[in-house]
Amino acid sequence: MNQQSRIVSFLQFQLPAIAWSIFIFTVSSIPSSKIPALIDYTDKVLHAGVFGVLCWLIHIAFFFQPHVKLKRYSALVALFLTMLYGVVDEYHQMYTPGRTTEFWDFLADTTGGGVYLLLNTYFKFYTMNEDVTPDS
Repeated sequence: MNQQSRIVSFLQFQLPAIAWSIFIFTVSSIPSSKIPALIDYTDKVLHAGVFGVLCWLIHIAFFFQPHVKLKRYSALVALFLTMLYGVVDEYHQMYTPGRTTEFWDFLADTTGGGVYLLLNTYFKFYTMNEDVTPDS
């Protein structure tokens, strides 16, 4: 793979996951006094959605790699990294004014990643055979 292909691959597949992670960190850094109050359990749905997207983007980042093992285990790696980022996010919120660390937020983060993986398994968004180009 030449340098230009690597740059395009990074921009297309890895950068979105990195950008989304930065977005999550930035939003987690907002003090609670600046965030509008949410209806009961709405924040858990938001956590699940945001971390479901993170899992999807991490899955793409690892799936579209030249390394077969990264591709084969990309979904599990994505879920693991999503869970790890959920733990790190909750830890980070301990140091954000007015924010708290909650196990239920972490569980919602993990659920979001798990829901994405279930959808991916059912709909088969990405399969190992996608890198085979069709005959013209």
